[in-house]
Order: sequence, then structure tokens, then C-alpha cells
Amino acid sequence: MAAKNVDWIAIEGAYRAGVDSLRTIAGAHGLSEAAIRKAAKKNGWSRDPTGTKRAIVNAHMAGSSQGAQGGTQEGAQCAQEQIAAAANEDIRDMERGLRVHRACLERLETAVKRAADPKVIKTITEAAALAITGIRKIRGLDTPTTADTGDIDAAIEAELAKLGASREAGAAAEAEGT
Repeated sequence: MAAKNVDWIAIEGAYRAGVDSLRTIAGAHGLSEAAIRKAAKKNGWSRDPTGTKRAIVNAHMAGSSQGAQGGTQEGAQCAQEQIAAAANEDIRDMERGLRVHRACLERLETAVKRAADPKVIKTITEAAALAITGIRKIRGLDTPTTADTGDIDAAIEAELAKLGASREAGAAAEAEGT
């Protein structure tokens, strides 16, 4: 049986990029998923591009011109190119979303100048708040920090403690009443 000529660099790049499923990669190169998994395990390929992609998108949305750093291996470079392409698509989508939200704010601003009915003004105000929230979310201005997460965890634990105490107090009152 003749050995196949397999482009392992392209397979590694596609695997590391994580854009396509393992089944898609295997089908494109005429291999089994198991063969790719085995090579990935043997060579230590990682398949988590989300952190790299997120860093590229966040850097762009924050106004930085830095990109993510590439690896030295050809497969890692191929993966980096695929991740960068996917990140660029996300960046275009986010920029489109920003344009839409900004256009909404501009139209709401002109509409509120003509509005006299309090209900209409309230509706415009709520719509403006939603547009501003959308812009802040796209820009990543409202992403929770680790300190915020700790505060949220502490608040949840305090609320659970209160619920537990009130439940115990309710059970004690029921026991006395019967």
C-alpha cells in the first residue's frame, strides 16, 4: 500500500486555529479524526484559539494596533493566520454593530427634540439607554473584573446565608405552632 502524502503543517494549523471541526479537517485531508487526534496528542498541539482571538479583537476595539504574537512553527503560524482571519470577521461585525447603535442614538436625539408626549419621551429614553448599553458591551467597557466577580460571589453567599437563616426560622416557628 502506498503512503499518502499528507500536509501535516496545514492540518496542524487548522487544528490549532479551531475554526473548523475535527471531522471537517479530517475530511479535507483524507484522514480519520483519530489519526489527527493521535498526532495532536503526540506533538502537543493545543486547540484553544479563543484567548488569542479575543486578545486580537479586544486590542482592536481598544484602539491598539498590536496583534497577537505568532509561534515559530509553521503549523502555529498557519493557525495564527486562521485565528486572525476569524478575529477580523468579528471586528468587522462589532464595528458594524457600533455604527448601527450610533445611528440609532443620532436618530433618537433628533426625535426627542420634537417629542412632547411624556410616553414618547420615556420610550426614546429607554431606547437610548439600550443603544448606549449595546455600545458599551461591544467596546468591552462593562466586562466584569476579578474584583467585581469576588463582590458578586460575596453577595450571593450573603443572600444564601439569609435565605438559610429565614428557612430555619420558619421551620422553628412551624414546630412551635404544631
